[in-house]
Amino acid sequence: MTSTEPARRAVPATEGEREQLEAAFRAAMEQLPANTGFPHSVRDLARPLFEVGWITGVRTGHTGPALADVPLPPHTFGTALSNLSTAMDAEMGPGMGQLVSYHGSQERLHGRYWVTRIDRQLDYRGRESVLYRLSEYRNGTFATVLTGVHAWSVTALPQHWRV
Repeated sequence: MTSTEPARRAVPATEGEREQLEAAFRAAMEQLPANTGFPHSVRDLARPLFEVGWITGVRTGHTGPALADVPLPPHTFGTALSNLSTAMDAEMGPGMGQLVSYHGSQERLHGRYWVTRIDRQLDYRGRESVLYRLSEYRNGTFATVLTGVHAWSVTALPQHWRV
């Protein structure tokens, strides 16, 4: 008969590991170029990944002094965070003034439109709902074509409105 119990019990991060983690994460953020401008939401995504890697390293002896003479290439943190930033941008959907491709339920209106309004609301469970107003630019003004469009009905395109 085999046991389903793991050979070792999982142990959360100790206070010492957390202190080391805080200092290491702060040092990693300071290594980023000043003009990087990662939003806090991206840093919040990066932090748990960093935490797992750091604590794993501490417990196996591969952090701090063990790596003091083996610095990481300067682009390492920037690359990791920019990948997270790209993922966040895709998850967040199009922004105001961005061109989108509409492919929702109103098939006769499929096409490209500009986002001219974004409404964000919380449902009764506290989940955010995002609805878009899509417009065409005609005769020097935006004309609303669709309202209440869900994020899954549009694909963001790389063009943004320029004044």
